[in-house]
Amino acid sequence: MWNKTMISLEQAQNAIAAMIADYNRDTDRRKVDMAVVDDAGNLLAYARMDRCLRPTFAIRKAYTSAVRGIDTAAFAEQLSSTGRTLESFGDPQLIAIPGGVAVLHEGAVVGAIGVGGLPSGLDDEAIARAGVAALGI
Repeated sequence: MWNKTMISLEQAQNAIAAMIADYNRDTDRRKVDMAVVDDAGNLLAYARMDRCLRPTFAIRKAYTSAVRGIDTAAFAEQLSSTGRTLESFGDPQLIAIPGGVAVLHEGAVVGAIGVGGLPSGLDDEAIARAGVAALGI
């Protein structure tokens, strides 16, 4: 029998709560949305803050990190350094904007978190990392 570590609904909800708390340390910013996905990029939990004008790229950032197995900032760098484009992968859900963070357990991808909405993807990524920390994996 093969056992696989997975992100539970409770863990995903805890991650969302932690990201909201992290965001609330400085509410003088644009509103964000947050997504938690499993290792195949399937949505487990999602939240869009009040007055977030429209859904951003949170789901696509989480999806990209999960299926590529790396953070979206690293994926963007990988594309740049190899001269490849997103189109070369043939997957319209992939995105190369910081804010997606892969969740690893014993070297294997178990999911990812994405945050979108702030002008700097690195600020999105910082909020996503608060969610990863809350997973307890």
